Amino acid sequence: MSDFTTLLPGGRTLSYSLYGPAHGEPVFYFHGTPSSRLEPLILGAYKKDINTLLSKSNIQLIAVDRPGMGYSSFNPKGTFESFAQDVSFLASQLKIEKSKVLCWSGGGPYALATAYHYPELIGSVHIITGFTRSFGEPGVFKNMHGNKYYFGAAKKIPGIMRVVLSWAGRKEAKRGIPRFVSQLPDVDHNLMHTQDQLRTISKHTLVEACRNGSKGPVHEAALYYNDLNYKLEEITQVVHFWWGYEDNVVTNVHAKAIEKKVLNHVMHYKPGEGHLSIYVNYMEDILATVVNS
Repeated sequence: MSDFTTLLPGGRTLSYSLYGPAHGEPVFYFHGTPSSRLEPLILGAYKKDINTLLSKSNIQLIAVDRPGMGYSSFNPKGTFESFAQDVSFLASQLKIEKSKVLCWSGGGPYALATAYHYPELIGSVHIITGFTRSFGEPGVFKNMHGNKYYFGAAKKIPGIMRVVLSWAGRKEAKRGIPRFVSQLPDVDHNLMHTQDQLRTISKHTLVEACRNGSKGPVHEAALYYNDLNYKLEEITQVVHFWWGYEDNVVTNVHAKAIEKKVLNHVMHYKPGEGHLSIYVNYMEDILATVVNS
């Protein structure tokens, strides 16, 4: 894994990491929220090496820090569409004319927005249990579980949430979020049990996301309530969507939106899997699908 930055028009910095073989097929990777370009490294907590998996699939993963997270500059006017513009510029800098996009969780709307606005760049979309609908749409927010507290606070009390995140992001976690707050199913809760798992996950997600403060993560968390800057029914690329029946972080309203509105979709429903478990247990299969799509 190697870290890089590029200077965007207007002076902002966009940070990204490259994983896998240098001459592998280019695939953009959009992380969850709050998280960072280092997110694929969380697989190391489960004795899986992302670079080894990518070598098997001959994929070069281009994992991008979104504005205000990791080393990417904060964009106070940032939207899903403006990030798509950033990615398009990065692709031109890397001389990539055609790519695919892979994402997890909060990266969903960014992957769909990039595919919608730049169909000539994005050949296919691969979403691992990601958001697809605005939280402002009827029935979406109330359908959420423990994570509604995080997103709700970012929307209603952003100043307080920035303070909380800045504090939480100072060091790697030693204890998990209490079960009565997270409301995670057993299959996910059991994957965040040891101190090594908690440290690895927090180091590469929340801590790195807040490297330069919490404005970026909080701005993004509130952004999911807004218009998502795309129309699902007008996305022409094939969209693969993985979702576990035990997942209560991203609920099935987001999977059903893809199934009902995207003409060219392939659904991968997994019994007994949750939000984190599907990422850990199916990454090798997911990468094989990306290659063959």
